[in-house]
Amino acid sequence: MLSLINCAMLVAAMGVASAKDGAMAEQENWSRFRGPNGCGVAEGVHFPATWSDKDYAWKVKLPGKGHSSPVAWGARIFVTSGNEETGEITLSAINANTGETEWTKTFKSAPHHLHNSNSYASSSPAADAKRVYITWATPDKLAIAAIQHDGTDTWQRELGPLKYAHGCGGSPIVLDDMVVVANDNSGESYVTALDAANGEPRWRQSRKAGTESYATPVIWRAENGSAQIIVNSTAEGMAGLSPADGRPLWQLAKVFPVRCVCSPVVADGFVFAGSGEGGNGKTFAVVKPAAQEGDKPTVAFELKKGIPQVPTAVAHDGLLFVWSDRGVVSCYDLAGGEQHWSERVGGNFFGSPVIVGDKLYSIAADGTVVVLAAGREYKLLGRTPLGEASSATPMVQNGKLYLRTETSLACLVSDRVKP
Repeated sequence: MLSLINCAMLVAAMGVASAKDGAMAEQENWSRFRGPNGCGVAEGVHFPATWSDKDYAWKVKLPGKGHSSPVAWGARIFVTSGNEETGEITLSAINANTGETEWTKTFKSAPHHLHNSNSYASSSPAADAKRVYITWATPDKLAIAAIQHDGTDTWQRELGPLKYAHGCGGSPIVLDDMVVVANDNSGESYVTALDAANGEPRWRQSRKAGTESYATPVIWRAENGSAQIIVNSTAEGMAGLSPADGRPLWQLAKVFPVRCVCSPVVADGFVFAGSGEGGNGKTFAVVKPAAQEGDKPTVAFELKKGIPQVPTAVAHDGLLFVWSDRGVVSCYDLAGGEQHWSERVGGNFFGSPVIVGDKLYSIAADGTVVVLAAGREYKLLGRTPLGEASSATPMVQNGKLYLRTETSLACLVSDRVKP
C-alpha cells in the first residue's frame, strides 16, 4: 500500500505528466487562431511558393460566408460560416484527408450591423482534445458554445451584452481546462474563464469600457513556468492577468491610443502587438512583461511606420515580421528593433501572415496568396490567386496547408516534410 506521501508524490507526478501531455497535444494541433498559442509558426514542413488548382488535394464549398480562420485537432478541421440573411452561424467539421463534411451545427442569431470588412463569422474557433468552442454575436449579446468532436452538443450559454460599432471578431482560447474569452467593447467589458467541460464560470474580470477590441488573448510564461493571460484593448492597454482569478498582475495602460484589432504574440520572452485606425497602424510595441505581481513591464521598443491595424505580426529565429494592411512588409531584429528591410508587396490585407518552414504566407483581401522568404533579406517568392476574396489566416496541420476564402476551403499537401 502506498503511503500518503507517496500517493501525493504520484498524483503530483501524474499532474505534471498530464500538463506536459496537454502542452504536447496543443503543439501538434492548430487548435486556435494562428495555431499553438497564436504564434503563427509551423516548422519542419515545406510548401511551394506558387501552385495551381490542380495541386490541391481537395477544395470544398462552405455553407455561407466567413472571415474566420480554420482550426484543427487530429484529422478534423473546424471552420465557421455566417448566413448573411439570418445572421446565423454554422460550424462545419471537415475530414482533413478527404475534404468531406462530417457534420454541421447551426446557431441562432439575427441580422445586425457589421462593418463592410467584417462578417457574421469572423471569430475563429478554439479546440482541445474533446471539444471545439465557438463565440458569435447576436444583435446585443455575446454567445459561446462547446461541441464534441463527433458533433454532439455539450453546452451553450450567453456571456452578456455587447456594444460593437463594427460587429464582433475576437476569438476564444483554451488554457488547461478553461475557455477564456475577452469582450472589450463600448458597453459592459470583461475577460472571463469558463469550465471547458460544462461552461460554468470560473471567474470574470471587469474591464473599462471603450473602443472595442478584436484582439485574441495569448499566454505568456515566465522563466519559472508561471502563466499569464495577455489581453489588449485601447481602454486598458496591455495587461497580464492571473489564470487563477483574472486579476491584473501588471498593466501598460496607455500603450494603445486607438483600436486594437491585431492580436498579441509571444516570442523570445517578449509580447508584441499594435493598434490602428482607418486601415493604418498607429503604434506597435514590443514589451517585456513583468514576471510576477509587483514587478514592472518594460517597452523594449516601438514602431511607428509601416505597421498594421488588422494583420497580426509573426516572429521566428529572432526575427520579427510586420505585415501592414496596405501591403508593406518589414523585418526587424526582435531583441533590439534593428530593421533589416521594408518593402511594399502591394494589395490590402486583413488576414495575418504565418511562417511555414522558411517562408512567409499571407492572403490578400482579393484572395492572392503572397509568399516571401522568412529571412534577413527580402525575397518575393510567389503569388497565387485563390479566385475569391479572403480575410482569413492560413492554417497548417500534419503536412497540409489550408487556405480559406470567404466561401471555400482548400487543402495543399506538403511536397516535403522534414523528419
